Amino acid sequence: MPVLNIAIVARLPFVRAELRACLENERAFQVTSLAPTDELVEELFAADAQILLLDIQVLENEGWQLLEELRALPHLRTLVIGDRPDDRRVVNALALGARGFLLRARAAAEIPNAIHAARSGSIVLDAQVAATLTRALRAHENSRAENETDAKVLIEPLTERESQTLRLMTRGLANKQIASELFITEHTVKFHIRAILGKLGAANRTEAATLALQKGLVNL
Repeated sequence: MPVLNIAIVARLPFVRAELRACLENERAFQVTSLAPTDELVEELFAADAQILLLDIQVLENEGWQLLEELRALPHLRTLVIGDRPDDRRVVNALALGARGFLLRARAAAEIPNAIHAARSGSIVLDAQVAATLTRALRAHENSRAENETDAKVLIEPLTERESQTLRLMTRGLANKQIASELFITEHTVKFHIRAILGKLGAANRTEAATLALQKGLVNL
């Protein structure tokens, strides 16, 4: 049986150790544990990683643009490891290229099979995550059906500049990067983001990005 190269990326050593322990009985797996660095993509390329187990906290701390950067590795399949089946970041992760979302509490039982499924090209979701996501999508469809036009989805339509800011924000860019892309100041970016949150009825950037993807307000 050919060896499958698995990479584990998490900020905390004990998290890396826990995930590694889930794979200790899999002889066909060659496992590399890494902490997130600026050279992470290069390190994964050097390790010839085929499957990446990526702790959700890495994305929260290092930036969601990491998932887009990982697309530069065409043979890599990324599985995000989270803690809650109702985590709204599931949609964001899948939209940005992740091939699955698994729960840490059930990792030992599910990760080995999930790795093989992802390697074969499947999208892999924990059963609780899939059920929660299905309910959310149904609720969203019901909500859309109650609206005669998409204009009613927003409290107030986004301006062109707000739409541009939202698109970059959904890609995971930080305020400084958005300012550079749009040739505006960071202060102006913050102003636009406050307006976007208000119009979407979102509590934070992650929720705004999720809502934007669900409502089709942005295309990645």
